[in-house]
Amino acid sequence: MLRTEIVRGLSNILTAVDESNVLSVVERVYRELSRQGGEVKMTELLESYQKFLLAYNSTFTPVEHTMMKVLDVNEFADADWWSVVIGSTGAASKSPDAASIIGRPLFKLRFVADYLPNIIDLVKRESDGDATLAPGHLILILPEEAGKSSSPLRVTSAIESIAVLYEAFGELSVQSNTDLVIKSLDSGVDKLFEFQGLPDLIDKVKELLLDLWDNVIYYREKRFSERLDLTAKHLPILAEITALEEKAQLQPERAELLRRKFTQGATKFFETGASIPEMNKFSNYVPRQLLSPKETLLLAG
Repeated sequence: MLRTEIVRGLSNILTAVDESNVLSVVERVYRELSRQGGEVKMTELLESYQKFLLAYNSTFTPVEHTMMKVLDVNEFADADWWSVVIGSTGAASKSPDAASIIGRPLFKLRFVADYLPNIIDLVKRESDGDATLAPGHLILILPEEAGKSSSPLRVTSAIESIAVLYEAFGELSVQSNTDLVIKSLDSGVDKLFEFQGLPDLIDKVKELLLDLWDNVIYYREKRFSERLDLTAKHLPILAEITALEEKAQLQPERAELLRRKFTQGATKFFETGASIPEMNKFSNYVPRQLLSPKETLLLAG
């Protein structure tokens, strides 16, 4: 699980607890059971229950579901547990052990609500915003397969692919190409690298990678080696360079150098099985299924 997923997941759980008012409502049910002066209306309880379950079932991802289990507060998503809570509100006959059934997960959720904000602040970084939408930011994803790990060559090749493409676009548009930096790193099962550079050049790199992704989908039935060759050699940017060369706006030597750089960067990106988040937004295909890395770049373990 990625650190960014942990931060986002914890924040989503706290938001659901706050917006449903579930903690306050269940605490009052518990105080009423333990004769501490709690009072709650059935309509308020049912509304709170429905709001939290709606968040759990419609907005929570598997990350939040896993976190609730790890934090040991999964009862708040359990219909049987809620039946005890609801049955303890204003009922003449209550379960004799209702207080203990309700109290244990309640105390745990109270602890979570009190201390999770501090934990989130501890692990959160300034760059944890939605970097895919921030100007000049690019997220490179290296998916990992079960039972296999990336070799150092796979990681360095993936990083180099972005650097080479960024440099090529900088040279083509006569802009600085030395200001690309790796802003942050993240890892869980997969590995994430956040790049930051000139917004114009970053946008061009993203556009090229989406063109590459279109080619991957189009040639998806081909063998790996043939697919690699076709996807890298049929990029629109190569045709643009040829057009500029024919118009004498690029010298032949410079045009050939740029073609090699774009082909090299695209090839390295393809070989490593890397992807960017934007690929998921414009296609029904899953990048990690079509962009598998070369076997020589993976190690068993």
